[in-house]
Amino acid sequence: MTQDFMGMDGFLWFAGVVEDREDPLKAGRVRVRCVGLHTDDLNSLPTDDLPWAQVMAPTDTPSMAGMGNTPSFLVEGTHVIGFFLDAATMQQPMIIGSIPGEPQELANPEIGFFDPKGAYPKTINEPDTNRLIRGSIGETHPALIKRRGMKQTEVPLSTKPHLATGVQPGAAKDERKTWDEPDPKSNAPTFYPFNHVHESECGHIHEVDDTPGGERLLQQHISGTFTEIHPIGDKVVKVVGEEYEIIIKDKSILIEGDLNVTVKGNKNELIQGDYVLEVEGDMYTKIHKNQRIRVGARGEAKGGGNREEEIVGSHAFDVRQAVKGRVGSAEDGARDFDVTIGGNETRIVGGNFDLNVTKNLTEISLADILINAKNNMSLKTTTGIVAIGAGSNVNIRSSAEMKIKSGSTYKLQSVGAANETFDSTYRVDYKGLNEFDHSGDRRIMVGADSYSRHAAGVDYECSSDPSRTSDNDCTDPTAPTLP
Repeated sequence: MTQDFMGMDGFLWFAGVVEDREDPLKAGRVRVRCVGLHTDDLNSLPTDDLPWAQVMAPTDTPSMAGMGNTPSFLVEGTHVIGFFLDAATMQQPMIIGSIPGEPQELANPEIGFFDPKGAYPKTINEPDTNRLIRGSIGETHPALIKRRGMKQTEVPLSTKPHLATGVQPGAAKDERKTWDEPDPKSNAPTFYPFNHVHESECGHIHEVDDTPGGERLLQQHISGTFTEIHPIGDKVVKVVGEEYEIIIKDKSILIEGDLNVTVKGNKNELIQGDYVLEVEGDMYTKIHKNQRIRVGARGEAKGGGNREEEIVGSHAFDVRQAVKGRVGSAEDGARDFDVTIGGNETRIVGGNFDLNVTKNLTEISLADILINAKNNMSLKTTTGIVAIGAGSNVNIRSSAEMKIKSGSTYKLQSVGAANETFDSTYRVDYKGLNEFDHSGDRRIMVGADSYSRHAAGVDYECSSDPSRTSDNDCTDPTAPTLP
């Protein structure tokens, strides 16, 4: 008498070919046509009439609650081996593994024991093992061909700015350098049976290569995006589409060598907290187009923002075109421009120099003030007074004609002696009353001989006698008229 459970009612093995994996229960079952038990005539035994077979999973997959690797990776055309849980009726097959081989012909969907869809096998007359594990033939694998075809070479690096000689004396122009992406696999060989490859149905690749001298890890998407760790520990990450990285908490990065970044498009950074940048060496910034900086972009209503700079050494700059600035455009708050120079200041202006001050202008020098004009120089006020005061002497000199014109009363006052010496004719023209009030001597010397005065249409001429105490002594109407 037989018992109605496995092992007590016989044990029946089978080998077969998977013809259907579209399990309506989505439980990982497949339909198998068993060699020796089922006919290859699809009319006599259609695929839909084959029983659903369960697939045994390895011990690293619990086969419950979605844990482990699910579903099983058996495609149509896969050769499998198993047994029946019900040996007497053979309606409960159990698959315990797949059987690799060397296909000799492509699928024939018209008969059984083949993939009804005609997709598998993909190749014939070569082992079912992946080409990537079989040495040099792996160079023909589409995944490796794609990686080699996408290799980037001569990626440009940034260069330091070369400034004008007066700004950066002795600096040489920086030559641009480039770098190349490492060769896939580092061109290291792969020997059978050390490379362990998992390839998905569409062509995703995962390699764990233990080849001595060529140890690698690879994860590659069918699109070409991949991560590869090379034999010496180098890592290459390539994303053929867009990449997103989201970190909920902190991220710390330590780079003990150099960091090179080349962006062929735009780079945007939004830092919603503080940004601290510390450079222990030199810092270079090279901008091929424009630079715009706004401090206090959150607006004056939120306090605006300040900019403070401290340069312990020197500051040199070369502006090839215009410099335009505005200080104190805010409606309130500090609007002053204060500059303290500990040494000298030199300005060379190739055009006009205009200084407009709405209030007072004060210039104080603890030494000399020198103003030199090649052509004309004007000093005037609209409504006020022009006052010139000196601690000792005032010298006014003209190499040509000198004119002093007053729109009202003209007063000349000297506390001490007043001496006027002329090397040529001295002419005084009065259109009104001429009054002289001398509390002391007044001497006017014209050349070495004569003194002339013109008033009220009468000409006078007197000798230049230094004993004369007043020009009223010149009263001789018979003197010749001067030209």
